[in-house]
Amino acid sequence: MQQPVGIGDFRWRFLTNHAHVLERIAADPTLRLRDIAADVGITERAAASIVNDLVDAGYLTRTRVGRRNTYVVHDELPLRHPLHRHHTVGELIRFLEGPANEPAAGSKGRNQ
Repeated sequence: MQQPVGIGDFRWRFLTNHAHVLERIAADPTLRLRDIAADVGITERAAASIVNDLVDAGYLTRTRVGRRNTYVVHDELPLRHPLHRHHTVGELIRFLEGPANEPAAGSKGRNQ
């Protein structure tokens, strides 16, 4: 069976690193930047820059707790692109966190 175009080809992706970082923080608001970077596949410096972007835009609040940061995701805010402003960050996060083990609607599993 031939794979869809782009599967296994990571030169481009449908989601930005900003979306991936936001999803990781939503899943664990106490993650360290190095862990976020490792999960997303970017440098720690890039992760820090993205977190700063998200804080500056109001999508995250960062609070220092001892030697660590903790984050609050403002999931009620709209997505940034004009074509998608009718959707919220929370909807995006819920989509990204969706059931990973279930085949997508309309798709066939490997064993079928």
